Amino acid sequence: MACSRKNGDHQESERILVYDDEQVILDLLALVLSREGYQVAATPCDEEALGLVSAQRFDLAITDLGLRRSNGCKLVKMIRELSPDTTVVAISAYPAREVVRFARENAQAFLQKPFALSDLLSVVREALGDGSLANARGERTIASQEGLQVTAGSG
Repeated sequence: MACSRKNGDHQESERILVYDDEQVILDLLALVLSREGYQVAATPCDEEALGLVSAQRFDLAITDLGLRRSNGCKLVKMIRELSPDTTVVAISAYPAREVVRFARENAQAFLQKPFALSDLLSVVREALGDGSLANARGERTIASQEGLQVTAGSG
């Protein structure tokens, strides 16, 4: 059953998939996004995440790249293949050069943990507002722990 957004802009709420292997983070993100009026499916299991993406339409996927039991980068690529219209926001506590490069190439936004929930909500709202975080020049939003937002070319 669809629920309405608090601001009343949409008759049906947007659907968000949240994937993180840290249950506390998963629960927090699911709670915050649900309270904002989004329909949220949250899972710590990559197989379940892929099953959900295969069976349902998601407007947005928030995916941790630095997972202990799984490869978050592989999951992002699978989401892109199964559901190319789903906007992907990558998150990670390990902002190594390779992780940031992967996010720039495969996700519309990257948030470095720890991040403020207000930053997450801003990215989510921007992504769902027009279906893309990319601006007219094909740049994407990358947010760092220091709160800096850096635009990165799409290729």
